[in-house]
Amino acid sequence: MADLRVELLAVEDCPHLEQARRDLETVLRKGIIETPVQLIFVASQDDAEFLGFQGSPTVRIDGDDVVPQPELPVALTCRIYRGEDGRALGSPPIEAIRAAVDAHRRGKLEAFQREEAAKVAEFARRAEETEADATAADGADARTDGH
Repeated sequence: MADLRVELLAVEDCPHLEQARRDLETVLRKGIIETPVQLIFVASQDDAEFLGFQGSPTVRIDGDDVVPQPELPVALTCRIYRGEDGRALGSPPIEAIRAAVDAHRRGKLEAFQREEAAKVAEFARRAEETEADATAADGADARTDGH
């Protein structure tokens, strides 16, 4: 998980910034490797448009919003989230943060497993070729020894 990129985007006086930061730290603390959180203050509409910022606070894992809401406009405003129970929240639900981090971890594990399986398959293929070459060479030797 060393290459996990975590961004916390907010406007300067966001009243929900600390809650979002605490929830992020709670989720990230469960990993073995310390993961830094990049805090990005969005100061202007130009910054918001450049960053695709849809409100404060926003949490992104590897560039993906933990609560994707493509219908939201780019804006320098507070962002409202919904908890699992439907109530309004001022920061992303911790469950959404956890799900995004877990998805990243699963994706990395699955990629590692695919790479290892490919290495084993390649090793087996080469071993099979070597064995076939050796068998063919033994057969040729037997034919030349018999004549």
